[in-house]
Amino acid sequence: MLATASGRLDVSDRGLDIRHRDARHYAAPESRLPVYEPGEADRAFMVAIEASIRAGSVDTAAIDRLFVATSFPQRFARLILILYAPGCKRILASRASREGAQLAFSTVLARLVAHSRAGALAVQPFRVQMDFVVEPPRPMDFFAVGTTQRGDRHFEIGIDGFMFRDAAGRLQIFTPGDGYVRSTMTMGQVRAWLENVHGEQALRTAKFERFCTDSYVSAPGGWCRLFRGHPLVGPLTEAKVARSVELAIDHIRRTQEEDGRFLYYYDAAADSRRDHEHPKRDPERNPFYNILRHGGGGLTCVYFEKYARRGSTLVNIRRAIDFLIARMQVRNYGGREGAFVYHEKKSKLGGSGIALYLLAEYQLLTGDERYRPWTDRLAWHLANQVTPSGEFIYYNIYLDQPVSEAENGPRFSFYYPGEAICGLAKYLHLADSATRADLVERLHRALAFLIDVRPTVHVAQYTAVPSDSWLMMGIMESWDFPEMRDSRYADFVFADAARMIDHLYKVDEAPWPDYAGAFHYEFGDYPYADGARCEGLLGAYELALKIGETEKAQQIWQALRLAAWAVMHLVNTEASIYFARNPGLALGGIRFKYTRQWFRIDTLQHVASFYAKLLPHWARAEASREEGS
Repeated sequence: MLATASGRLDVSDRGLDIRHRDARHYAAPESRLPVYEPGEADRAFMVAIEASIRAGSVDTAAIDRLFVATSFPQRFARLILILYAPGCKRILASRASREGAQLAFSTVLARLVAHSRAGALAVQPFRVQMDFVVEPPRPMDFFAVGTTQRGDRHFEIGIDGFMFRDAAGRLQIFTPGDGYVRSTMTMGQVRAWLENVHGEQALRTAKFERFCTDSYVSAPGGWCRLFRGHPLVGPLTEAKVARSVELAIDHIRRTQEEDGRFLYYYDAAADSRRDHEHPKRDPERNPFYNILRHGGGGLTCVYFEKYARRGSTLVNIRRAIDFLIARMQVRNYGGREGAFVYHEKKSKLGGSGIALYLLAEYQLLTGDERYRPWTDRLAWHLANQVTPSGEFIYYNIYLDQPVSEAENGPRFSFYYPGEAICGLAKYLHLADSATRADLVERLHRALAFLIDVRPTVHVAQYTAVPSDSWLMMGIMESWDFPEMRDSRYADFVFADAARMIDHLYKVDEAPWPDYAGAFHYEFGDYPYADGARCEGLLGAYELALKIGETEKAQQIWQALRLAAWAVMHLVNTEASIYFARNPGLALGGIRFKYTRQWFRIDTLQHVASFYAKLLPHWARAEASREEGS
């Protein structure tokens, strides 16, 4: 059934139900986490600690007097202090309280200050972490616990810590926040790291104890409370979302190279560009650069400009486009020139699709037609990648060899078609009437395959959590044109949105408070806060607005808002990079996982783009949410 010319669909259409409408599922996720605001006594205590470290001496009576006036735990089984400074190995000092006698704070601070390397760190812009072990540690079988275990054998990375004595009798401490600081997400990663340092045999004979802590880190303005090693996000606000976008854009602007390339990969824990997925690949001698993610970096700047209207990143966008154009090849299709992006011996459908999306968005944003010939060529190439069956050709060149339609199957890509749909749908705004009519026919043919045929012939490619956000966005983009409005397409978008929301941890059911808003394949999975899927969910929200389904849009907004809170835990703010060896590269990066410190241009792209596209809706959506609550 085709929609009416206005774009409105009957609410009874199949696949449009958005479940989990209860507002309690989405309300105030931060309310389940500790609440902390540093008071004057806490700030005065921080100033005194920092002065002691700089001076290299501790006035024990003054420190202990100031500590008693703070809001921090006054009784604890153990105190752990950690000193961080850029480019330096951290220093950890710890002592346990003796039975019947409370440990004085100054005792541990004095040990920290007396460390032989403390003076070198004290001249840097250092940060101090305090971990209070409030409950006594408990014995633990280190090789029996795991993140997927249940009950007493469950070990939650970022929440649980442990300690043991090494072969030399020295106490080794892995604080709860070390999962975040050391970029580990599983017990397998933790064990591999420890075995490399201490040897498996030493670990097998060691006695382990586990513990949790109340944790704080110094920051400008006062202490920050840590949860899972990350400063508390607190309530989601428009200002925080906008600040996250600003940080990401600043990161892009200061790291983009003159030839247009973006900083592809960075590991803030190791201060390294060595990709964890390809640890043997030298990033200097054998750099890898994904052309699709490059185009996404340019799109991030476009979305920022559409929101902020400053013009500050137009030069970055043009550099990114110039990099793409330098890698385009021209081919004749039916007497008309087409062009595709060719990079690293391949021409990917998605690479050309995102390139067209970027060029079309840039021209519509600025009116600058300098790239118009390449925009037209990209569109004509993509149009000719739609086969008679509606299936796209996924690679027209693979390892320098042309790919025929008969060879297309083994080169299948789940995401490339959606990226091509996005590019073509945006290009419809620029096409002349004859070209638009041709493209509309081909888009309908492609969408019929993607929605009706692909789920049966490529069923193994589908996951429990829908992942084709590009296709959701492409359908939303194409809805601007009456001839592209088909209820089957809207059904698909809203059905995928509903399944995404079904696999979103809700506030009142999340296993851990900060899981709320993250996705899961199976309930209990480690949180998967995902900016790419958030973009797809936002596409569903914007489609609901275009169709005129305001109630449905409000329902989706609840989930969007919660998902936006979850991905805020991935943003590298000034407060969250307290451990970073190179804060200048870490700041503004957006990580892939809660306790992994690596990020790529695409992890930054998806969250920053999601936020930049979310912000124009904020005031109206929040007003509607408050009216309905």
